[in-house]
Amino acid sequence: MSYKRALIRLLDRPGGRLLLGRIATSSLRRISGPGVEIAYVDGLWTRRVGPHFFPDSSRFEYAYGDFDVWKRQMEVYESTTSDYWLRHYSPREGDVIVDVGAGHGEDTAAFSRGVGQKGRVIAIEAHPATFAILKNFCRLNRLTNVTPLHLALAEQPGTVRIAESESSWMENAIERSEVSSGTPVRAATFNDVYEEEGLTDIAFLKMNIEGAERLALPGMEPVIRHIRQICVACHDFRSDHGDGEQFRTRSFVERFLTDHGFTLTSRPDDPREYVRDHIFGLRNR
Repeated sequence: MSYKRALIRLLDRPGGRLLLGRIATSSLRRISGPGVEIAYVDGLWTRRVGPHFFPDSSRFEYAYGDFDVWKRQMEVYESTTSDYWLRHYSPREGDVIVDVGAGHGEDTAAFSRGVGQKGRVIAIEAHPATFAILKNFCRLNRLTNVTPLHLALAEQPGTVRIAESESSWMENAIERSEVSSGTPVRAATFNDVYEEEGLTDIAFLKMNIEGAERLALPGMEPVIRHIRQICVACHDFRSDHGDGEQFRTRSFVERFLTDHGFTLTSRPDDPREYVRDHIFGLRNR
């Protein structure tokens, strides 16, 4: 272990985090200039870049090579959201967007800005640690029109488990199996969320839940007629890579959306395999 890593481990605990944050901030400002900061906020190491906050982890896991990229972090979020999800829909003032699989809030920020203060964003995230980051992200960035919800969507209420991925938190997957060693999480139907949050017309629904579409989509049947556009990120490419057949959901998603009145489109010529698996459902109206 290097001297620097040993020092970080020594300071990354109660009583040392304030000093560690100041040392990291000083190093960051030498590279990126003023207006940036690293601090431990509400249980999470958090970056501030100008007016924007990015909660990251309960442990200090930063590297010098990341610093220069951080200056453009919110711009990257916004550009990626537009590229991945907003191909056929442009948010308007007063719209309601549901962000299923909101992650750290990467798309939630652009959705929030797009619908304005008269609109709403319902940001749903199942993984406990990821939800903590999402909740802090919304609070620190004053996304007051966003309602973060900690739950997994399923075909019936109950409990599901989150199977942890060793490679990335973005590949965590939901399982209904009782024998899974994953983290138990509350499950609710989309219909439950719709009623509890007092929703009516939903302009756009994004779904990115790593193969759990078979659980989530049936639970929205009673209210799916109130959704104008939808984009589901299927993950058949993960099955193609040997990660398991549970990720092969594209045919199921396409059939479900077609059966409920959506016209489908996708991006089959995109060089990115994960983008090719994005299915857009458009209403014939």
